[in-house]
Amino acid sequence: MILVADSGSTKADWALIKKDGSVIQSHTMGLNPYFHGPDKVVAVLNAPEFLEWIPTEEIQALHFYGAGCPDDHFCSIMRAGLERVFTRAKIEVEHDLLGAARATCGRKPGISGILGTGSNSCRYDGNRVVDNIPALGHVLGDDGGGVHLGRLILRAWYYRELPLELEQDFHATWPEGKDAVMHRIYGGEGQNVHIAKFAGFLVKHKEHPFARKLIDSAFREFAVRQLKKYQGWQETEVNLVGSIADLLSNELREVFTSEGLRTGRIIRKPIDSLVEFHRGETRA
Repeated sequence: MILVADSGSTKADWALIKKDGSVIQSHTMGLNPYFHGPDKVVAVLNAPEFLEWIPTEEIQALHFYGAGCPDDHFCSIMRAGLERVFTRAKIEVEHDLLGAARATCGRKPGISGILGTGSNSCRYDGNRVVDNIPALGHVLGDDGGGVHLGRLILRAWYYRELPLELEQDFHATWPEGKDAVMHRIYGGEGQNVHIAKFAGFLVKHKEHPFARKLIDSAFREFAVRQLKKYQGWQETEVNLVGSIADLLSNELREVFTSEGLRTGRIIRKPIDSLVEFHRGETRA
C-alpha cells in the first residue's frame, strides 16, 4: 500500500492507496519542520484517530510533500519523524512545491505555484523543479498568500484605514479587541497560521472596493516578483494550488490577465491529483 501526504502549514491531507486501487483519505494538522520537530510528527501520527485507518506496518511507500521542506536539512527533520512511525516504508520527503507541480502539470513542463497560507512558485520540467524564486517565508515573503492578505487587512485595521462598514464588521468578527489579537499573533508559535486566518475577512468582502484593492495588490506582487521572473513566462500557463487561489480564482485570473500571464489549472487541494500521479506504483 502507498500513502501520499500533502502538508501545508495549517492542514495536512493524507491518502491511502490500497492494493485494490481504492483510496481512503484523512487529515491532520499541518506538519512543517520549520516549526515541528520529529517528536511532534510522531505525536500527531500516533494519535488514535490517525492510526485507526492507517496500517502503518503495511505501508510500502510514503510520498510526503510538505511546506518547509525546501532542502535536505529540513527534509531530514521530517523524515526522522516519519521513519519512527512508518518503519517498513520507503519514504520520499519532498517540498510541497514539487507536489503542486506534479498535481497541476503531471509529467509535462510548466509553471506551478502555491497560494494557500503561504506562497511559492517554480518552473517545472516535467520531472523536477528547475527554477524557484525564493519564497522567503511569512516574515519576508509569502506574496499573494493568506499571510500576505492577512497582514494587509490587519495593518489597515490597526492604522485606522478601514472604511466604516468594514471596521464595524471587523470589530464584530473579532470583538476581543486589538490587544488580544496582537497577543495571539506574537504570543506563541504558528504566527503565520494566525495571521493567515484574517485573510478570510478579505475573501468575505471581496466585492468591496477597498478589499478588492488589497487583494489585487497582493496578487500583483506575486505575479511581478515571482511568476514574471521565469524564463518563457509569456508563453507558459501558470497552474496553482491552494485555498486562496481557489477562493479568489476570479480575482486572481483578472490580475494575471492584466499582467500578461496565462492562467491554467487552479485546484484547491493537490492530494487527489497526487494520488493519480502515484497510483501506478501500487503493488497487487
